[in-house]
Amino acid sequence: MRLDNRVMALKMLFDNLGKLTPSSAIAGELGVTRQGISKMVGILRDEGIPISSVPHKGYVLEGPPEEDRFSPSWAEMLLWDCPLGHPILHFERIESTQNPVKDLAQKGHPEGVTAVADRQTMGRGRRDRRWESPEGGLYASVLLRPPILPGHVQMVNLACAMAMGDAIEAHCGIKVDIKWPNDLLVGSRKLCGMLSEGAVEADRVHHIVAGIGVNIKGSPTIQDSPQDVTSIAEEGGTLVARHDLLASFLRSLKHHIGILCEDRKAFINSYRGRCSTLGRRIVVSSDSGTLEGLAEDVEDEGSLLIRTSTGLLRFSAGDVRHVRPIKGGEGE
Repeated sequence: MRLDNRVMALKMLFDNLGKLTPSSAIAGELGVTRQGISKMVGILRDEGIPISSVPHKGYVLEGPPEEDRFSPSWAEMLLWDCPLGHPILHFERIESTQNPVKDLAQKGHPEGVTAVADRQTMGRGRRDRRWESPEGGLYASVLLRPPILPGHVQMVNLACAMAMGDAIEAHCGIKVDIKWPNDLLVGSRKLCGMLSEGAVEADRVHHIVAGIGVNIKGSPTIQDSPQDVTSIAEEGGTLVARHDLLASFLRSLKHHIGILCEDRKAFINSYRGRCSTLGRRIVVSSDSGTLEGLAEDVEDEGSLLIRTSTGLLRFSAGDVRHVRPIKGGEGE
């Protein structure tokens, strides 16, 4: 994996943060002219990264980008040794970040390309619900090509939930719960939603495009959804720059998918330990109807086992609403 020259130049400046990095050193490392370096630095400055220049000598990276602006170069730099997040495509406004990544996937683009939008106009959730995505959240999609069997595709959703849970807890200081399969909750309120779409044949997975929506400063409107929503700001969490949260998520996602591919039982055991749905009375809505039961277990391929009045049922997809813990207590 080779990074774009712009990102490599930023990495050199970052490794020498607050100090002069000679133009000659950048030119020698990247094989570019001083004019080329000046052009790259101009792009980085346009992304809100504070870089000062010392005439005829070099450049100084003064600090991180402006917090409210998303810097794709900064995110890629933080992922310099991770195969995910290269390249990162940034859009101020787009219908859905899923669309450009799916297009590239169908054209055979390698794993890792990521799209990020300041705002989505036609974001989608499960069951094609419209997800109004205002500015102030992290909306992104990443192309994955995991070496897994088609029957295990659902587990990528679980990996995404654990990865974003890791990132939010590490950066924002908020304890989040995973509601099966991949919603992140604070209490009973939804903080983050995810949607994965893929191209799968009977014997192979061509690709999966995993989309995420995290409420950082504002809460979106979810069409026809009974789920209350919240945001990191509303929960009193530490506000985090979107490029930092994205990089942390993608690093953790690579880690969890690696475990999934190497030791599926260890992966699912880890998920079980973080899934707040287990042990609860729940209501499940699916294409076949609605039922209530006790969430007993998550199977090795990611399906949810529910004990109902008529027996044990298995769900691979559906909307879940928590009712109450197994031993009583407050309902949700």
